[in-house]
Amino acid sequence: MATTSKNSNDGGVVNSLVAALRDPVARSVAIRLTVASTLAMAIATALSFQYPWWAAMAVWMVGQPPRGLLFERSLAQLVGTLLGAAAGAGLALIWPANPAIAVLGLVAWIALCCGGANAMRHQRAYGAALCGLTSAVIVSLTLMTPADPLTFASARAVDNVIGIGSAILVALAFGPPGSGPTIGARARSVTSQALALIAEALSEPGERSLARERAFLLSLAALEASAEDAAAGSLAARRKLRELNALFASHLDLIVVARAIRSREASELAPGHADMVALQEAFRRAAAELAADRDLDIGEIHAASQRLEAADVVLSPVLEEMRALLARTADHFEQIGATSNRPASHWSTPHPDAAGLRRAMLRGALASLVAGALWLSIGWEPLRYLMLGSCIFTVLFSMVDEPAPVVRQILAGGLCAAVAALIWRVAVLPEVANGWFSLAFAVPLMLGASLLQARQGTVFLGLAFNMLFAILARPVDTHPGDPVSLVAIEVMLLCGIALSYIFYRWLLPMDTQRRRQHLRAAIRREIASISIRAATPWAGRHLARLRYLVLSLATRSRGQVQEVEDALAALSLGHVLFRLGDMRFSQAHADIGDGFLRRTLHLTSTPMDDPLHAGKTLHDYAARLNPADTGDGFPDLGQTARLKWLLELAAQDLLEHASIFVSPGAQGRQPPSIH
Repeated sequence: MATTSKNSNDGGVVNSLVAALRDPVARSVAIRLTVASTLAMAIATALSFQYPWWAAMAVWMVGQPPRGLLFERSLAQLVGTLLGAAAGAGLALIWPANPAIAVLGLVAWIALCCGGANAMRHQRAYGAALCGLTSAVIVSLTLMTPADPLTFASARAVDNVIGIGSAILVALAFGPPGSGPTIGARARSVTSQALALIAEALSEPGERSLARERAFLLSLAALEASAEDAAAGSLAARRKLRELNALFASHLDLIVVARAIRSREASELAPGHADMVALQEAFRRAAAELAADRDLDIGEIHAASQRLEAADVVLSPVLEEMRALLARTADHFEQIGATSNRPASHWSTPHPDAAGLRRAMLRGALASLVAGALWLSIGWEPLRYLMLGSCIFTVLFSMVDEPAPVVRQILAGGLCAAVAALIWRVAVLPEVANGWFSLAFAVPLMLGASLLQARQGTVFLGLAFNMLFAILARPVDTHPGDPVSLVAIEVMLLCGIALSYIFYRWLLPMDTQRRRQHLRAAIRREIASISIRAATPWAGRHLARLRYLVLSLATRSRGQVQEVEDALAALSLGHVLFRLGDMRFSQAHADIGDGFLRRTLHLTSTPMDDPLHAGKTLHDYAARLNPADTGDGFPDLGQTARLKWLLELAAQDLLEHASIFVSPGAQGRQPPSIH
């Protein structure tokens, strides 16, 4: 299932259908979806299953992505369904005489699944959502009925196996093989880009250089976000993912290091400017060699950096870090292409959005609790479908950054499906004496919805139509039904979707802007933690988490220049504080140097109320440091000059990108004492 959706109707449903018919890729996906769902429903009907349409629903849920992703998504769906079926059956069986306890148990379970889907990524999030969905189906449709929850849960698991098997069978028979660059090709391409960008970053700062840095960060974030899907279905590729993510982290650090070098040596009057030009050329040649499918050779870069270090000793720590990063990059690059499976280090550490997780859990609990309370207090039979609809769509889209537009599509698709299902049950089925004929007549409708599902802008519209039409029209069931009851069920399902939308849109909203705010808050906390735990192994871990957050923020920036530059400034400040922490605790300092180090780390050890004040303070510290004043703590000019330069770097980040460092509502509060 896709996790993003364009908020667009592509000129209307009819235009989308025409566009899908003209698009050979979308047309192929829609045909495979229709064939697989029809096959699944036919198999379940032939096996005399009571609800064969659930098998087709499993097909639409898993979709027809590239084969590798299809296998992993199918596995996630199967595991999530089995766990959800066990939980749902347990909730319905343990307290059969007290439905309120079962409903409260489901509320708690939905909240946990919403939190898990929100905190996880890729297929793990999909599996967590399916876990909650399946539990909601079992509890809502068996509680206070003669149906045996265990039998019903087992049937849902078997339906799921049939649906998954049909989807895989059709994909193997008619689907194209997985496409896209391999892990090795991605590593080569991004490393070549990184080396070329570092050469550009070492030049005189300008809009061209800054624009390339922003573009590279966005490209790196997109590659990091899609790498797991690209490796799906291949155990060998999955074993290389950790190396690839470590390679991405090294590239990110190299850009920050290059910016730091440029800040000192860009001027032609700088001590090592001529040698920095040679370093630029070494990076350019290495990038060209790699782009030409030759080996990654960093020997010339190392030699040029050592000449620059000899010309300007102040750069010694940052050049040492650059050489270490290059060596790490070369090692990761080699391991990606090698056959060994040596584990990579965690240079980028996932960091869950705690605020978003809490909000997702609260939303899941409240939406399901409202629906469950209405069901139990009123006691009207169709209200169980209010519970079902609200639970399913609240948990299903808890992993999406922009759920409200998605749920709007679901609501529109559900409304169309409800009308079509009512017409089908009232006008079509009475004229059809055989369930197989009924299924055949429904195929064109399912194909039309599958065409919409195959289009990025209408994927959830088509998905909702197919799933709700199947469950409401029951095309293989020719037994007559009560139209009034069907209308009541349809209305309650749509009200459940609407209840989910109300929470996503107004009561506990979530969108990309709020997610960015959460990520910015997490970035501020990690920067403070680097200062608090300076010179400890934990500082390195916080820096790794900061890298992950910066990539996540860039992914959600939607190309906004300020967002991307703020993200790079935050990582730059984290690196400076990491170096300052090492400086303070690695040697004895003169009183003046140690005092400035101690005050700087104290100043940044909490999320700042006034980053502009902090930046001016650090700039003042740097101005008061005279490299000519050496002492026991700074036995040579280089130590004092290095501290002065790092303080100026930190001050520049704070002054030019204050918005990312200030906590909301902090204006007006007095900055903490730093003396």
